[in-house]
Amino acid sequence: MNSFIKYFLLIISFSLISLFVFSQSKEELEKQRKQKQKEIEYTKKLITETTEKQKQTITFLNTLNKQINSREELISTVSKEIKYINEQIENNKGVIESLQKDLENLKKEYANMLCFAYKNRNTYNKIGFILSAKTFNQSFQRLKLLQHYSSYRKNQMKLIDKTTKSIETKVALLQVQKKNKVSLLTKQNIEKKQLEKDKSSKSNIIVKLKKKKKELKKELKAKEKIAAELKSKIKKLIAKTMTKASKSYYLTPEAKKLSLDFVNNRSKLPWPVEKGFISETFGKHLHPTLKNVYIVNNGIKIKTNKNANARAIFNGKVSNVIRIPGAGRSVLINHGQYFSVYSNLSNVSVSAGEIVSTKQVIGKITYDSRSGSTEMELQIWKMKQNLNPIYWIAPR
Repeated sequence: MNSFIKYFLLIISFSLISLFVFSQSKEELEKQRKQKQKEIEYTKKLITETTEKQKQTITFLNTLNKQINSREELISTVSKEIKYINEQIENNKGVIESLQKDLENLKKEYANMLCFAYKNRNTYNKIGFILSAKTFNQSFQRLKLLQHYSSYRKNQMKLIDKTTKSIETKVALLQVQKKNKVSLLTKQNIEKKQLEKDKSSKSNIIVKLKKKKKELKKELKAKEKIAAELKSKIKKLIAKTMTKASKSYYLTPEAKKLSLDFVNNRSKLPWPVEKGFISETFGKHLHPTLKNVYIVNNGIKIKTNKNANARAIFNGKVSNVIRIPGAGRSVLINHGQYFSVYSNLSNVSVSAGEIVSTKQVIGKITYDSRSGSTEMELQIWKMKQNLNPIYWIAPR
């Protein structure tokens, strides 16, 4: 009896543990799926707002690439969800089969017990059975035996009831999981069809852009010149700031604490925009259409919606506000030994020497009517060392 109860409790415990683990995995996957769906909706909105002429640009191609990547990640997440559900369905089927076998055994055992009790009802007159004992000790043992027998019957009834309810719960859960699986499969098929359309659109745009090879090379050369000028200006301004301030400044408790706080918030810093996505990554990478041509970025490009504001990623002091033709206005914010740079702003709402706080609006991002995009660049420097901002801002 005790071993059976332990076995029964083990099955229930295993079932609850597997359900808990699955719930955690399912919750995380649902969160990822919802995030990817938000990203797709956002890029879809930007694409809808773009005219046919504006679609024949590298900026638009980057937006479409983002949508394709998000859609592929969404399909992958949904596939994982379906896999988890399939595993859980199989697990639940196994548990239900086990419980059903246990229930059958419990019912048979209980039926045999009742049958035996009925056949021997005269023999098992409780008072007579106890009083017919030869010794007091034997009477006491018989009393205990009858009590144990009665308790055993009650426990059998409870186990039958618990097992029945467990089966009903598992069957209901199984039905929900099967329904969820059908829903996810439908979503997955829709996303796969849309992905093919997106990839087809991408191929058409690439064909059109390849025909504009000379124009793209000219555009890239102009951008490289602007980027080089901006980088040179930033390095000079940082050097000037360092020269201006005495060495002891960088060792003051305030500056030390600001630097330490900035470092401690690595990978947790807020984005410099409320909404948006990374359209170009940091460092050297191949041009999307020009063969054997590389693009070098000193920061990350973030595409956002029209009329969007740029925000400070951390507390600090505005070091400089500069203007580079082609790159709009740029704001340099000092965070002790670190600097964050926000470029391609149409206007600025802060000035040199001003203390700013995390997420404070520092200016409006430039809207490019030719490409129909609103895009800014974020750079992070440690003294004269150019850092990759992707490792500093919080993941989305």
